[in-house]
Amino acid sequence: MTSSTRMPCDTTDTGWGRKARGHVRATAVGLTAAAVLGGGLTLAPAASAAPQGTAPACVERSVSGRSATATNNCGRVLRVKIVVKHGPDSRCTSLKHRAWARHSWPFGSYDKTVTC
Repeated sequence: MTSSTRMPCDTTDTGWGRKARGHVRATAVGLTAAAVLGGGLTLAPAASAAPQGTAPACVERSVSGRSATATNNCGRVLRVKIVVKHGPDSRCTSLKHRAWARHSWPFGSYDKTVTC
């Protein structure tokens, strides 16, 4: 080899008195990015399951005794959850336009309907 020939994994001075090969540096950067992005993806499902806030006014609520119905009049798909004070909440349910969900509970009282 002559001095003008470059190898596919040429070395670069790292500034710490060591030389790093190009593919080692690229691998380290890739693994760091994967760890950062992977950590964010791990949190996403937990965050999406948490209630996001009170459902918009276009979600009609009807409460009778220990039963509540939520009807989606928003013109788009929404995920809603009926919250019961001192009782069991409903599951997070996906509702198409004009669809409804009913939740009944043995104790407690209706609190609110939230998006989730």
